[in-house]
Amino acid sequence: MKNEKGIPHDKSGDYYGENNYGLFIYGFVRTDEPQEFGDIGIGNPGSKVQTLGFKDVAAVVSESPYMVYDSLAKEKTVKDLVTHQFVIEKVMQRFTIVPAKFGTMVETEDDGLAFLQQGYALLSSELSKMEGKIELDVVARWDLPKILAAIPRLNPVVQEKQKEIVLKGSNVSVEDKIALGKAIEQALQTEKARYQQLILHALKEGAVDVRLHNVANDEMIFNAGFLVGKENEKSFTEAIEILDRDLEDSISFRVVGPLPVYSFSTILLERIDPRTLEEAKKVFGLDGEITEKAVRDTYRHLAQKSHPDKSHSTDAPDFHLVHSAYRTLKDFTEKGLMHIGVYQWDNNV
Repeated sequence: MKNEKGIPHDKSGDYYGENNYGLFIYGFVRTDEPQEFGDIGIGNPGSKVQTLGFKDVAAVVSESPYMVYDSLAKEKTVKDLVTHQFVIEKVMQRFTIVPAKFGTMVETEDDGLAFLQQGYALLSSELSKMEGKIELDVVARWDLPKILAAIPRLNPVVQEKQKEIVLKGSNVSVEDKIALGKAIEQALQTEKARYQQLILHALKEGAVDVRLHNVANDEMIFNAGFLVGKENEKSFTEAIEILDRDLEDSISFRVVGPLPVYSFSTILLERIDPRTLEEAKKVFGLDGEITEKAVRDTYRHLAQKSHPDKSHSTDAPDFHLVHSAYRTLKDFTEKGLMHIGVYQWDNNV
């Protein structure tokens, strides 16, 4: 059975955009033919996952209750995140997919087509760049007790401070101990940086691009995503195995993948609610064409009038309302009512 927009549903008449149903977007693929991937989407039972296309670019979607994930219980969010990942991995078996940010939804098929049309050039470009590539995440951990035991032998400064403490015996001061602790910490940072550069140097040549991720704890010294051509996956993992053998006394490696190209290209869809825009225009007293200069000048005037540190007038506008309206109008002048963009990790190397 299909609803009036052509997307199948089995929700007893609950169409997306009505009765709180919408389209959940998992990612984007290049195809000019409709595709189906099975009843594996978010929902219970699983919703039908298929494509919504414009020219040769299509969104991978399924019908789902319309929701804002920031306000949901953690259990529901985690469950849907697992499904989101499963769908993307399933699509990866047949297509290169550029993932959408988790939780991306539109109310109607028309909204989805509008985003596809507006973002076609960007989506087509990202799909071309990511064609035939995968992400491999590499994590390295060191044996911290073993490294700490070796620091005095490796670092002359630490070695000298330890000798000073031994010579002072019972006369050692708190300052001496603090100085030794700082020297050890600095030596660890130096050693960590050395290992990081060694790992990067060994693996970077086999990758198209690299994104460094945050390390989770003191034992983890390296965490990065590598963009690798599918044809180079074997040689890349062999390079990691060589590193693992060479550094087996101090460093252990874990490779996660192949993954979608999250660290290198994740699509963001942003849409300003027209009602929110109208409310913001009323707060600013603006009508007709909205320019960046008009928004900026009006905000300065209203912010000065409403700021609690500068105004004690009872009829002054609410400062938080003014600031919220400013953010909405600023986004509108910069991006329009609809915007499609790409999130990328900033710390590429």
